[in-house]
Amino acid sequence: MFPVRPVSRRRPRLTARDRRPRAAAGAAVLLLGGSLLLSACGNNGLTLARQACVHVDASLSLYEKSLRDANPTRAADQVRKATEQLELALPLAAQANSADPQWNPLMTTLQEIGRNSEANLVTALQAQCTQAAQPNEQAPIVGGTPTTGPTPTPTSTTASTAPSTTPTPGHTPNASTHPTPSTLPGQ
Repeated sequence: MFPVRPVSRRRPRLTARDRRPRAAAGAAVLLLGGSLLLSACGNNGLTLARQACVHVDASLSLYEKSLRDANPTRAADQVRKATEQLELALPLAAQANSADPQWNPLMTTLQEIGRNSEANLVTALQAQCTQAAQPNEQAPIVGGTPTTGPTPTPTSTTASTAPSTTPTPGHTPNASTHPTPSTLPGQ
């Protein structure tokens, strides 16, 4: 009889030619995964704010319908759905704020839904989402005024309080022409 040799349980060694397809497949998977990861980073604050405002607009629409609905059960259901839409908008607004702090007013307004009625937030939400819908990247509106941009310089509408050294024709300046408490109107 012939001696029986034990069967090796080791895998055969891969040659360089055998490794090339695996390396190419691994590189393709790595590139695909990397591109997906980087595409997720492409969401800037404005894009996220606009996504949040889709939910805000749906909420405002439901809320308006609830105000017009004569059936109290349907109206209550619409208010509940409107609140749910605002709750869906909040994480998006928080992400928008993280990406760009100018969206903090939108996030803060949405955080108020648990403490305030939607009726108290409608105006602010409309203004902030209108700003997000604009094609340019300006800051949202807070309190009815933009939060960024040049501050208008006040113009003086009152005359200087220093006495004039040039007399007006037909008028001689002296101490008696300046009002005193006793000569002010109503006294």
